Amino acid sequence: MSRVPRNSSRRTRGGRRRARRATTLPLLAAAAAGLLAAAVGGTALAVDRSVVLDANGEERTIHTFGGTVQDVLDAAGITLTEGDVVAPDPDAPVADGEHVVLRSPRDLTVELDGHALDHSVHAATLGEALPQIGLDPEAVELSQHRDTPLPDDGLVVSAERAPRMVVMYDTVRTETRTAGATVADVLDAAGVTPGEHDVITPTPDAPAEPDMVIRILPVVGEPVTEEVVIEAETVEEEDPELPEGEREVVTEPVDGLREITTATVLRDGEEVEHELSETIVTEPVDGLVRVGTRPSETAPVGGGPAAGLNWSALAECESGGDPTAVNPAGYYGLYQFSPSSWSSVGGSGLPSEASAAEQTQRAQQLYTNVNGNWQSQWPHCGARLFD
Repeated sequence: MSRVPRNSSRRTRGGRRRARRATTLPLLAAAAAGLLAAAVGGTALAVDRSVVLDANGEERTIHTFGGTVQDVLDAAGITLTEGDVVAPDPDAPVADGEHVVLRSPRDLTVELDGHALDHSVHAATLGEALPQIGLDPEAVELSQHRDTPLPDDGLVVSAERAPRMVVMYDTVRTETRTAGATVADVLDAAGVTPGEHDVITPTPDAPAEPDMVIRILPVVGEPVTEEVVIEAETVEEEDPELPEGEREVVTEPVDGLREITTATVLRDGEEVEHELSETIVTEPVDGLVRVGTRPSETAPVGGGPAAGLNWSALAECESGGDPTAVNPAGYYGLYQFSPSSWSSVGGSGLPSEASAAEQTQRAQQLYTNVNGNWQSQWPHCGARLFD
């Protein structure tokens, strides 16, 4: 098969000629050689050799009794033309099972960020050609897929530089451009490999966004996991079936347990403690207490001569008129009952928990029970009953 050398330049769309960036033959030969598997030394014995020939992306198996790459090309009916690159070199020996790669020059026009540049490349596909013209396939977004073959008459593609990303490994800044879809893709493009426990924000599976900044806190040493008690609460519910003030424990509270993993990390160059994770081992169980609200069956006895006294004045003097007043010395409510005097007149619970009306009725009953001896109950303020 013969090839006709092509013109070294061609007219582009719009009638203008663009300057073509031609890569030197030695560099192209080296690039093509990079496509080969490691060569296996052969001998020149007259034996049938099976060689895989990759001619501009089309692979086929060639059988030859010759011992060189040129013999393989001859067996395939290929005549090299100006600009063709072969690896290994045509004079190199070839062994059974080897690969031979042939690349003919192809025209590639890349319209990058609005600027059209012409190139002559030795590649079978667009992706294979990009490194030859100095473009990182991961750093550009192309109008054609990277696997697109380069036809004999050349290819025109448009390209845009991929979004810029920044990776901050503590205080070390790395910039990259990538069309990757996730944070993990950005880290790969930047050549940053986090440690097993390093804290990455956003997480590796988060979507990549233009101009995003990925921050990594390096973990120093091994993480530490501790168990922490989750204190349970006690809920109180009113129960109208229980006597007022009576409490009944229905469920005892049970504390829960959580595991917290922490580690020492580098933040702005300083070692600080950082929580890596928190896991609930057991949930706490709240306790339940029922509180009785049923009024006492024994109604306080009040009224009589005591009802005509000035109980408001006594309350103002004893407690400032506050039915919930509590004296640390052990006196409660409007009239500062002691617990014993309160129970002596049928009161339950604490006086400060009863209504103001009940406290007044029981105070009147207490006055009656002591036969009006108010000095024994209210020695300092009792005289106010007669204001």
